[in-house]
Amino acid sequence: MKTKHLLGALLSFLCTIIFFSCGNNNEEKIYPLSFEKEYYEQPLLRATDITIRGGNRDYTVTVEETDILSIDVDLSSSIGMGSLKVTPKKKGETKVKVKDNITNEIVELKIKIIDSYLAYAIKESNHPALSNGTVVYLINNESKDCYFFRYSDSKNELSQNPIAKGTYDFSVKLENGFGNSSPTYAIPYLTLNYASDEQGNFTDASTPPTPHKLRFELFDGVTSVNAVINLIQRYLKIDWEQLINKALTRSDYLIIPTLKTTIDNTDYTIIGTLDTRPEIPENILEDRTYEKIAYICGQKIQNDYLQASHITAIFTCYWAYNAYFKLQKERHVTEIEQAAQYSWRCQLQTFFP
Repeated sequence: MKTKHLLGALLSFLCTIIFFSCGNNNEEKIYPLSFEKEYYEQPLLRATDITIRGGNRDYTVTVEETDILSIDVDLSSSIGMGSLKVTPKKKGETKVKVKDNITNEIVELKIKIIDSYLAYAIKESNHPALSNGTVVYLINNESKDCYFFRYSDSKNELSQNPIAKGTYDFSVKLENGFGNSSPTYAIPYLTLNYASDEQGNFTDASTPPTPHKLRFELFDGVTSVNAVINLIQRYLKIDWEQLINKALTRSDYLIIPTLKTTIDNTDYTIIGTLDTRPEIPENILEDRTYEKIAYICGQKIQNDYLQASHITAIFTCYWAYNAYFKLQKERHVTEIEQAAQYSWRCQLQTFFP
């Protein structure tokens, strides 16, 4: 009888342990709120995400200076603990408090909005300075700064200190294709100004910077032309249209177009260049009174001049002379300037030399 009681107590104890064990397995795990670091830098012209490393997918975010940035909690992915989507508004630094509403934990972050930039990460090169593993950062600021970094071979990560600093600029050069019928191309150039020797190697910063012009190869099938041009325009605010117009006004970049014309039903062919040069000789476009008088006189006595006496012609031309000034005053210049088309001026020069 005593043994039966002991067995019953033991079974009851085991059931209790199993029951509580099953209950614990069904409880949700609680994760402490955590981030990879406490300080972040985000570029001005690009929205970015900050991953939440630990948490319970229920957060409240408070931004101290809302004129610098805004933050939305992104829980769209079922994997992970969510992320913070940062939308920059202007340059500056602010504190951000993230609260886990499950555990009531609060983590304070510092986020700094910096100038936008593009990174030219070099994969293949035979250039002495811009070699494999070099990353050139083009900064969207007023001085157009650029920084040169290299990947560490041993750690396979970017070095934390730049190997050189310089400036950059973009320009466009107009070039003709092959053959007269080919279009004119606007070729972009990236000029990197940094201290270098004659071969282009980096030198001490005390050396005056040297310009190094990098031509964009657009037609060899390697360059992603549209993507590259759009990225530069978006993040560095480069106005390509303005650069092209600037190139058109520079004499060293000006392309003088060739014009070929023919005359129907003949074998005549005329080929020349179309330009604003050579300049027209001086005094050709000057107003010449007798030509304008001749036009008016020609219109007045064109049909009966041969029958008119010289006296009649003199009075007619006197009238025309007065009419010319009246027309000039009323700015009917276009009609008057056709005077040169009439041979009457030769006759009138007799009376008005």
